[in-house]
Amino acid sequence: MDKSQRIYVKALKKYNHGYIDKALELCEESISLNINNAASINLKGLIMYLKGDINACQKLWKMNSEINKDRVSEKYLESSSRDLERLKFYRESIILIKNMKINKAIDLLTKCSESDFNIININNHLAICHIKKGNYSKTINYLDKVLEIDINNKMAQNSISTINNINVTKGKFNTKKIVCIFLMIVFIISISSLSYFKLKNKNINTSNIKISKFETNNKNKQDLKNNTYKNQDIDFKYDTLKNYIDNENYNAIYDIVEKFKDAKLSTNDKVLLSKAQELLVSKGVEYFYKTGCDYLNNKNYKDAEVYFLRASKYGPNTYVYPDVIYMLANTFESSGNIEEAIKYYKQYDNSYSDGDYEETVLYKLSLIYNDLDKQKSKTYAQELIDKYPSSIYNNSVINSIVNN
Repeated sequence: MDKSQRIYVKALKKYNHGYIDKALELCEESISLNINNAASINLKGLIMYLKGDINACQKLWKMNSEINKDRVSEKYLESSSRDLERLKFYRESIILIKNMKINKAIDLLTKCSESDFNIININNHLAICHIKKGNYSKTINYLDKVLEIDINNKMAQNSISTINNINVTKGKFNTKKIVCIFLMIVFIISISSLSYFKLKNKNINTSNIKISKFETNNKNKQDLKNNTYKNQDIDFKYDTLKNYIDNENYNAIYDIVEKFKDAKLSTNDKVLLSKAQELLVSKGVEYFYKTGCDYLNNKNYKDAEVYFLRASKYGPNTYVYPDVIYMLANTFESSGNIEEAIKYYKQYDNSYSDGDYEETVLYKLSLIYNDLDKQKSKTYAQELIDKYPSSIYNNSVINSIVNN
């Protein structure tokens, strides 16, 4: 187990014991060591979800889904889309509470509590509503739920102090006793949760292995098809290319187009070759990109490079081109070709500064240049901080680069 993963395990324990702020710190530390640690990114996203930061959690899960192809993130992201309406209800409820329209506020907050999004704030405000109504048993119930998740939550502690000061519980509301009970409950839950996570991760890993084998078998079959052309005569074969086009054999089409694109051909052959080129742009680029991602996820950097380069050659006018450039840079960096990695990271930064991967690119460039050119490293780090102040990459590493 590498250091990043060990820190993630610590973060998970803190999370399960109700120390979510400490868990958040550990997640950030884990991610700073390995930005491909999908589990740490997911856990940080989950904590932000519970805290009610919809933009932060969705951004984290989107990045995890796109970069690491993480299926858990995809599911989180999909379900979180329904929480935007709950966020609207929550904001309306705050106004209602200020205007002392408590029953209406409770109705809206109850709707919000249908998911775990923003659940800490929701339960805190439900507790406040019931304090105002004088229903202290329900207040305690909602505060219990808050402390289960965030044992040091200040808002909940303030509500407890309020109840103690009112003395409505006549000394029965013992904070230390409740905290001890929560610790025991959370400890039991944490053991169950950890076992669940381990089982879930095992299932996911097993699933990924099966998928990987399935994809590998498909690729092997595809490669057998691709080799067909290599055994053909070097002359242009109209029927052969037409067959490849009809069957959308993009690798074989690519080989033929690259071989004959500057050759002197008959009019019919030129028309067919042009059709082949159009197919590469309209569908082939996406195929090359996805295949490259599969190889990259399996750490087969050599083949990933081949497919991303093919996608980049015919992809400048396609929607996936920015992603192709980023993945090329990532592949070269992963394989140790830092010079080419810098080239494509800078291309992304120069051409797609508002793209989905921009903050990752700035982070990568800052780290790479930290060993090559301190001033450039500092420039990229500062740009990251200025442009994305709430980024997961604004960690101790970036801060040390800027401040040194």
